[in-house]
Amino acid sequence: MAKIQLFQTRQERLKLGILGSYPEFLIEQSKDKSDNKHTINETLTRPWVRHYFIMSVLRESNNHDEIITRDSNILEIFRTTIPLAENSFTESTLGSWRMFIESSFRDSDTPWYSGIKKILIPDRLHSAIEQLELEIPSSNPQRSYQFHDHSRTLKKIPRVPIKLFFSLPGNEKEKLLEMLRLAFNNNPHNVDVALLTYSFFKAWDRPMDFLELVRTENRNDLEEWYFWVENDLHSIGALKRDTRDYLTSFYIYDRAQLSAAEYREIADWFLKESEFKAAYHFYYRAKDFETALELLQNISVKEFGELTNQRRISKGEKTFDLLGDTSRIASLYQEEVETLRGFARIRAAETYKQVAVKARQHFDRETIETKYAFGELSEEEYHRLIRQLVERKQ
Repeated sequence: MAKIQLFQTRQERLKLGILGSYPEFLIEQSKDKSDNKHTINETLTRPWVRHYFIMSVLRESNNHDEIITRDSNILEIFRTTIPLAENSFTESTLGSWRMFIESSFRDSDTPWYSGIKKILIPDRLHSAIEQLELEIPSSNPQRSYQFHDHSRTLKKIPRVPIKLFFSLPGNEKEKLLEMLRLAFNNNPHNVDVALLTYSFFKAWDRPMDFLELVRTENRNDLEEWYFWVENDLHSIGALKRDTRDYLTSFYIYDRAQLSAAEYREIADWFLKESEFKAAYHFYYRAKDFETALELLQNISVKEFGELTNQRRISKGEKTFDLLGDTSRIASLYQEEVETLRGFARIRAAETYKQVAVKARQHFDRETIETKYAFGELSEEEYHRLIRQLVERKQ
């Protein structure tokens, strides 16, 4: 056998390397420079060695059959890097993918949020796909061994460009996703597996498939995280409302970019739940100044201070000392009252102008009398509007 190998040509060794029958052994170089031979682990190590020979051929001729072989082998390499039963779950730390995950995701600066804080940075995801390479898992005891290539030169086990995994065609793509689904199912408490799974779905423009997967697995934490990472704050807010998590709901809705009508609906909900500070805040954001003013005048300065701190936390600003900054908080409270009164007066003036100019516009007696009672209409304006109202009814 040794004699036959001695006279193999370079091309024969290349072909056998692609088939997975060459080399037969890995070489461990000891400190005394002696070489120890080790039988190759066909499941965990052979795909990495085989990749070297496949790429050597592809660099010389871009053969379609070898591309198919490469993609099939890429799947076998991928299988060795994720926690599956055949790996005895030794890859639960995802050591091979650690740099990729840490490059693509970061923790959001939201101390108020108790869920999974990771958010995806799209530019960094694409950069990681293009630039990073995957190393053989650190859990593989053969990772530091070497092998003889087709020119009988000792080589280290190669790294694999990550973009090869993300460039897989149709059938191979589905096979890779099926592996991820299995790892996801088998590792219900491993968030990193979920992050890696989401990365592939996202890169392949199929994020809704990830949502379907987490719902199938009844992973409520990851369903919420999906809305979080997709910046669908309105959906997270709905989940938090279902659990009566008022504080987190406040922060979520305060960060969301919603319409005035949506903010008013949220304010109505907080008011119904007797969460007056939050209700006031969102009536203000909805520009419902009259209701906001009425609520603010029934909120104590201390409660206003608590709301001010919530607003500052939401913006990432330094909070007030509720005991040491009482005079400052009282001043801010009075400023806000005056601001709302000003907004209300402006709106009343605009409303009066519209009614005076457009006689047909609806303006009921109750509204006129309420505004007159609050000093928003003069005696003359009040009698003129009442007279116009009577004339329209006739």
